[in-house]
Amino acid sequence: MAIPTHLGYRDPGDGSYNPGLQLDIEPILRDNQIYHDFISDITESNILSNDLIKYEQDLFGRSPLSAMFGFWNHYAALTVSVTSPEIDDIPEITHTYTDLPTGQAIALPILGFVARKGKTTANEVRISSIDGLVFTGSYVLPPLPLTDAEAEGSNGFPEIQINRTAAEDDVGNDLFFTAVAPGRAFIAFDRQANVRWYILAGDPDTAPELCLPTYNNVRLSDGTFIGSDDHLRNYYTPVDLEANEPPGQRELWRFDATGRVHGVYFIRDRAHHSLMELPGENALLYASDYISNRKSNEGPNPDNANQGPTSEDCIAVLDLASGFEKSYYDLRIILNFWRTPVPLDLSISNTYDWVHLNQVDWDPVSNLLLASCRHQGTIAGIERDTGALSFICANHDDWQVTENGISTTDWSDLLLTPVNPDTDLPYDLTNPAQKAEADRKFWTWGQHNVQVLVGDTSSSSVIDFSVFNNGNFRTRTMATGVVASENASRCAHYRVDLNNREVRKLSEYGETEVGAKGYSPYVSTARFFNYQDNAAFPRVFVNFGGSNFQDNAAYTDGLALTIEPGYSDRIDPAEDLLGPFQGRVILQEVDLNTATPLFDIQLTSGKFKMPAGDESDIRRIDLYSFRAYKMPLYA
Repeated sequence: MAIPTHLGYRDPGDGSYNPGLQLDIEPILRDNQIYHDFISDITESNILSNDLIKYEQDLFGRSPLSAMFGFWNHYAALTVSVTSPEIDDIPEITHTYTDLPTGQAIALPILGFVARKGKTTANEVRISSIDGLVFTGSYVLPPLPLTDAEAEGSNGFPEIQINRTAAEDDVGNDLFFTAVAPGRAFIAFDRQANVRWYILAGDPDTAPELCLPTYNNVRLSDGTFIGSDDHLRNYYTPVDLEANEPPGQRELWRFDATGRVHGVYFIRDRAHHSLMELPGENALLYASDYISNRKSNEGPNPDNANQGPTSEDCIAVLDLASGFEKSYYDLRIILNFWRTPVPLDLSISNTYDWVHLNQVDWDPVSNLLLASCRHQGTIAGIERDTGALSFICANHDDWQVTENGISTTDWSDLLLTPVNPDTDLPYDLTNPAQKAEADRKFWTWGQHNVQVLVGDTSSSSVIDFSVFNNGNFRTRTMATGVVASENASRCAHYRVDLNNREVRKLSEYGETEVGAKGYSPYVSTARFFNYQDNAAFPRVFVNFGGSNFQDNAAYTDGLALTIEPGYSDRIDPAEDLLGPFQGRVILQEVDLNTATPLFDIQLTSGKFKMPAGDESDIRRIDLYSFRAYKMPLYA
């Protein structure tokens, strides 16, 4: 059997393909000057005292709940803390800086100020040395930005509904981060659902230098964030941009929690989807939105829609030191390009989005790349060193299809056999009832956020991964798929055994616990972890990030909707196709021993919208979250 493989190099590393890391453009030059001006006039008289310390809230104009404290430093270590005397039981956010330079001026970032909706909030900052308290200060923060309903707009701050908060003993003191799109905010909540940090997307038309990504963000090991967003397109547009290529998401902005921009990467192919730092390599592994040179009417097309070049079907590795691409993997060659997509995505005209690679992760033990191929309902294992396909975790239908009907690759040995969790026996996929059950209950459909679960096994032939199983259609026969109001997205933990060519589902959350309310036909994340690194306390932090709903008296939580009726899910007779809708994000930390949320909040825009288009082309986009994390506020 021929093993499909492709590991390529398309960037000569001279700036002709990817212009690379930019350090001399407006956002960076602006921020360098602001920092210089802030610290340059600090003298030995600016000691840590209430009247002489230099203070600036939101120094760089992008991070309202951060501040910079400047002084002449005499302490090798300092502990900073922020709290509010106005809010009962508010978690105190603390951080200890060590190895501070002494006998010179320093600028010390302070994070974790709190702001609330519709009112100002008093904050207290304390700075202590090993010998005790050396500074206290009181500061009043303005209210949070307005929601869509309050501002009568469409890109405001989320409306926050608190369903359950947690004690420190339950969830610790890490914050819950979520990037809320489109063009909205990247927000961090404490365990009591107080907003303790946020950045806004900014206005690309009037102040592009103040923009930041609020869509596809991740934090790197040095504490900086890096992200792309559709509105970040002011400083780089490829000179060879084709007519059908979307212009945005070719700028990767690197910034810190104070909002200071440290660099912007110009990349030829969009970084539309996942970003992951490769440990110890100073490199970024990401799903590359490469646009092929394929012409209209070439290749498979089930419904004569979206003819043209393919997109979102490559994996790339970017050198973070230079911004040049080190290697790429072409899934049009590695996977079966002739297998038709389910669901479909018509959001980019004249582009055939057949695989829609939305996440890639790396398993250092097996040295496999795990690729989430949304429109194929597939998790693919790919050898990093060779680009060879190792396994396919997906429904077994249609893998032998070819352009001319002649089988050129025997895919059967690459397909994993699913093991029924209820019987501990392999599903008999020749049995129609068992095949239907595997489709409905076992396989992933339209999935996102595949992540390797390191530590569950040390064997290179056994790979554990988690995934947010969106659940679109739950079958390749789209006409008989599950409608949104009867569907549910699920967070699942799978185990692949390469020796036995089997895959097992070890745990799952969402089907019965959240149901249609959390059904997310797109985006979303699930992160499985052990609380306090103790396997006796399994958890999942879940972001039902793409829920849409419509007012309907028959449904307590509203009627769950799909994003593109007929394409992302079967049209539901219960919905009003052209009626108003609203987006919803549900963030939960769940105790998997009891399937109980310990922390549970809901975000909405606060305003129902009308869908664009007509009944032949409906796309519902309001408020959603592609990325969510649980992590400390200070890196």
